[in-house]
Amino acid sequence: MAQAIVAPSGRTLFSRATLVRVTTQVEHLSLRSGSNLIEVDRYVPSIAVAYGFRPKWTVIVAQPYVVAETATHSGGVAQNRAVDGIADAQVFLQYDGLYRRNSPGGLTRLSGVFGLELPTGVRRTSPRALAYTGGLIFEKAIKLKYVFSSDFQYTATTGNAQGTRTGNLARYDVTAAYFLLPHKKPAGEGGGFRKLYERVFRDGTYLILELNGATRARSEQSGTEIPGTGGTTLAISPGIQYFATQKFLVEFSAPIPAVNALRGAQPKPDSTFVFGFRYLF
Repeated sequence: MAQAIVAPSGRTLFSRATLVRVTTQVEHLSLRSGSNLIEVDRYVPSIAVAYGFRPKWTVIVAQPYVVAETATHSGGVAQNRAVDGIADAQVFLQYDGLYRRNSPGGLTRLSGVFGLELPTGVRRTSPRALAYTGGLIFEKAIKLKYVFSSDFQYTATTGNAQGTRTGNLARYDVTAAYFLLPHKKPAGEGGGFRKLYERVFRDGTYLILELNGATRARSEQSGTEIPGTGGTTLAISPGIQYFATQKFLVEFSAPIPAVNALRGAQPKPDSTFVFGFRYLF
């Protein structure tokens, strides 16, 4: 069954199964003020392991790594700065039994998810504070061909030892997917291109369109709001998941910024790409 690529709702569906997902997100942001220009290139590779340890229960552990390169152009002079390091680990527990109904070739399911972001990253890539996430994920599959999912997740942050607290974050996503599976022609029918198409796509491909939104509150320092922080972004994300085998897929998505309502002078996303693979044991 299809899983969203950009939305945070990609989970394994199988009891006693293990899903390994490796992704890389590449993002370019920029901020122009008069003749000054700030450009940020951010690379976030991540590995996540999801394990269905009991019927309807899944535990997910994710570990990202962050590389950020900043170039400041002012008066014909460019200054470059780069930081990288392990980011905070994330642990989620998902329960798929809030509502569940199976039908021939499909299902309807409502899941609850709770997560922790642990201050395990290095200081240059981590706020060094706990964050708590709770949310709901709705999924519906029809005739093994059409899949619809949506989710809402809210992350409550805490302050670090220096009194800095990143703003709380609300994420909301809607995903529609179509499963493309070639119908085999009887032996002797179809040309060479048709046979190649059937061979390459024999395990199927999902064509995916996502709407990904996020709203972050202002950050705080010792209880006082920090100006020019927080805001709302919304992206339209076409993507594809190609099943190389029944247990291995590769995926790619290219979110297109639709709304960049960030407060103050913050670099805004210009382009984003997400690519990776998943393997089910």
